[in-house]
Amino acid sequence: MRKVKKVTKVTKASEGIACFFLAFFTFVAFVTFFTFPLRAQDQQSPPPKEAPAAEAPKVEQKKEEPDLDEFTRPPRRRFMPYYRFEFGEGFSVPTKGDFFASHEVASQVGSLFKATDKIKLFGLYDLTYEGPGLMRAEGRLFTERAIRHSFVFEPSMEVESVGVVRLKGFVINEKRRSGTNEIWGQGLYDYQARGFSLIVERDVLGFKLSPAFRLTAMEFPNFTDLLREFQQADLTAELSGGLMDQNVYAVSLGVSRRPFNLGASVSVQKYKNERIIGSAGSYLGEKQKDTVTEFTGDFATSLWRFSFVPQGAFRMKRSNQNYLRFEFFGDTSPDFIENNYDYNEYSLGGKVFLNLTSSKALYGSMDLNNRTYTTRPPRTGTGVYELGKKQNTVWGAWGGGVQWKVTDYSTWNLGYHLVFSQSNMKQEKFIPYNYTGHVIGLYFTVAP
Repeated sequence: MRKVKKVTKVTKASEGIACFFLAFFTFVAFVTFFTFPLRAQDQQSPPPKEAPAAEAPKVEQKKEEPDLDEFTRPPRRRFMPYYRFEFGEGFSVPTKGDFFASHEVASQVGSLFKATDKIKLFGLYDLTYEGPGLMRAEGRLFTERAIRHSFVFEPSMEVESVGVVRLKGFVINEKRRSGTNEIWGQGLYDYQARGFSLIVERDVLGFKLSPAFRLTAMEFPNFTDLLREFQQADLTAELSGGLMDQNVYAVSLGVSRRPFNLGASVSVQKYKNERIIGSAGSYLGEKQKDTVTEFTGDFATSLWRFSFVPQGAFRMKRSNQNYLRFEFFGDTSPDFIENNYDYNEYSLGGKVFLNLTSSKALYGSMDLNNRTYTTRPPRTGTGVYELGKKQNTVWGAWGGGVQWKVTDYSTWNLGYHLVFSQSNMKQEKFIPYNYTGHVIGLYFTVAP
C-alpha cells in the first residue's frame, strides 16, 4: 500500500526550467551539427621524379608509402557530434475514463571521439519530458507527467583475441508527479539511479556474441506506505521514505547473425529496506527480492517494396513479496495472497512497411501481451477473490500510419492505433482492466 504525501501548493518552476534547458540544448545541438568545421584533408603532391642518367638503364621503381602511425597520418575527422530530437503529440479516447492528450519531448546531445583506430569515447546527455498535451496543465482532470535527466559515458576498445569491450557509466534523475497533491521533488515515485555496465562484443563462427553485466543502484527518497504509518503512527514513519531503494544486478547474452537477433537476460532486484509482509499483518525479517528472466527474438527481412520486422519475448517474474488486502479500514481479517507478484508473460508483435517511394512509406504494427499470475486470483466487481482461478490479462494495440522522410535527417509519422485490454479481473475501482481506446499521434524525429 502506498502513501501519497499531502501538499497544498503546486509550483511550475521545474517545468519552466526544464523547457528552457530543452530549448537551449536543442539550439546548441543544431548550431553544433550544421556549423562544425570538417578538417580538410591535406593533399600533398608527390615530389617530381628525377630524370634518369643517360648511362643508367631506365628502371621503374615502386614507391613505398611512409609508415605513419595514428597521429601522423593526414588530419581527419576524429570528433563527431551526435544529436537526436523526438517530439510526439497525441490524444486518446478510451471507453472507460476521460479523453486525454499526451505530449513527449526528448532531446539527446552527445559526441563521439575517436582517439585511435581501436579506442573510442562516447558521451551523451538526454532530457525527456512526458506529460499532458493539447490542454492546460492543471484543471479538474490531472495527467501524470515526468521529467528525466540522464548522462551516459561509454569508452570502448578493441582488444585482440577478445573483441570490442565497452564500459558504460550512467546517471539518471527523474521527477514524477502522479497526483495534484504532489509537487516536483516530492513525488512518490521520484528516483535517482546510477550504475555501470560491461559489454563484450565478439564474432564467433559467423555469429556476433554480446555478453554483458550491469549494476544499477536506485533510490526512491519519498516512497513509503500506509501500513507502517498505521502501525507506528509517528512523523518518522511518514517521512522515512526509501522503501523502494534497491540494487539491480543483471546479466545478459545477445546472439545475432543477420537478419536474426536473440537475447536472454536475468535481473535481480534486491531491496535495501523493504521487507516481506506475513499473513499476520506484520513485516518479517526477510527483505524483498525480485527476479525477472527474459528471452527475446526478432529478425528483419524484405520482399520487393515490403519490409517485415517481427519480434517476440517471454518474461518470468518471481518475487518473495506477499500481499495483504484490507477490505475496509480496521479490517481484522484481511485477505493474504502469497507470492502475489509472480507471473509469466509472453509478447508478440512487429511492423510491416510498404515503401511507396524513397522517402514515403505506409506501415502497420501489432503488439500483443498475455500475462498470467501464478498465485494471484482475480476479483469480482465487488472485490471478492475468486479462489481457484488465476488472474489473466491480455492487452495490446493494432494500427498503422504514414511515414514521411522529409530530409536525410528528419522524419514525420502520423499513426492510429486501437488499444485494448481484457482481463478476468473485474474489480476496476482504481485501475481499469477491461477497455478499448482509439489513439492518434503525430511524431517528429530529427536524427542525423
